[in-house]
Amino acid sequence: MIKFYLIIIFSSVLLGNNNQSNSIYFFSKNARTLSISSIHSISNDINGLFYQPINNQKNIKGNSYLSYSSIYDNQFSVLQLGYCLKSNDKRNISIGFIKRDINNLYDTNNAWDYNQYLIPDLNNIDYENISNLLYEDIGFVINYDKYNKNKIISLKLKPYYTRITSNESFGIDIDLMYSIINNNYTIILGSENLISEKKWGSSIYERNDLKYFFSNSIKINQVTFFSEFNNIDSKKIALEYNLNNIIYIRFGYDNKNKETFGFGLSSDIFDINYAYFNSEFNLGASSQVSILFRTN
Repeated sequence: MIKFYLIIIFSSVLLGNNNQSNSIYFFSKNARTLSISSIHSISNDINGLFYQPINNQKNIKGNSYLSYSSIYDNQFSVLQLGYCLKSNDKRNISIGFIKRDINNLYDTNNAWDYNQYLIPDLNNIDYENISNLLYEDIGFVINYDKYNKNKIISLKLKPYYTRITSNESFGIDIDLMYSIINNNYTIILGSENLISEKKWGSSIYERNDLKYFFSNSIKINQVTFFSEFNNIDSKKIALEYNLNNIIYIRFGYDNKNKETFGFGLSSDIFDINYAYFNSEFNLGASSQVSILFRTN
């Protein structure tokens, strides 16, 4: 079975189609992950359901997850929700919801005559005919983790829906990951957008970038070091400092987001994590707050 999954991953590398990615799932990481440069790592709870393998160290059935992100100086925001349906030493099944909102988005189709003015002067614009643009962007995730001793096979099904005025689209992305945990050392081999299809009502098709990666981490005393190599971004490196399993401080670096940092607080009832990073394209700063609620 493991060989079958690995064959699928490497076949996708050869057959993949790398087009411009415009997926709602690009910002579906939790705050801990964003603060370590979006490196794939093993998640200990439900907050990893969108992006990470989830381990089976404890029963997390009934645990829930809430996250809010303000992206690029609040040009748009992302809301994430998650819930664990089943958790035992054989498998984990979790579901999630994600919604992206874009601020100050206006419809100017009727504000001036495009045939007469390609770029109008201010006095040629009819401001009464400017309205809010109808925009909806939502997605779901079904996460399935299968455990075999110290190995995890993680499958993520991610359907989504986008609407801009009257133009609608439906799509689905599928991710597959294979992880090995060896005491304080872990490795993850995976592929994002192994299958990616999106169809608009205008019969236009889109595919998100195929991304295959190798990540690893090693824990030495109170510090965990992370690194990742993939086919799209430059090498990523990060570290996390654990202070008595209560306070966590994190730093990361990659060429795209430059320095990233964040911190977390953990308790028996809930975890709260914060992340901050800038964009290499000077689009503005981004921040995220994630909260995990435990029932077990």
